[in-house]
Amino acid sequence: MVQFYFLSILLNILTGFVLSIDLLAERMEWVSSLKIPFSNSVFRFVVGISAAVVGVLKLLSAFRGDVPVVGDLLPAAAGILMGVMLIVDYYKAKAAVSSQAFDTIDRVFFRRKSVIGIIGIIIGALHFFMPSVLFL
Repeated sequence: MVQFYFLSILLNILTGFVLSIDLLAERMEWVSSLKIPFSNSVFRFVVGISAAVVGVLKLLSAFRGDVPVVGDLLPAAAGILMGVMLIVDYYKAKAAVSSQAFDTIDRVFFRRKSVIGIIGIIIGALHFFMPSVLFL
């Protein structure tokens, strides 16, 4: 469906931007003005839920003439991964107790969140400019 295609692109770019806002604010001055609104935990949580849900629905729906599942594998996987990262980040900030699972997730994903965010932005942009490429 065209709606999921558009939402996938939009949310991959937005979620990637939210994850990599610290790195981008260091490199570009105009991004630093967006750092405060994009640091709002509720906004990040809503974007995370939206990205994860659209990623799952993107796996289930195929664009006309596209190969089911495989045709949009990278954008869907990127949306799910980045969305889950923002959801876990929200719960990690709200949790009063630390757990081994949070420490493992932090070590594996959150130390590289800027890189994952930039990869998500690139996947979203490539998916926009090359809609019929396999895996994109």
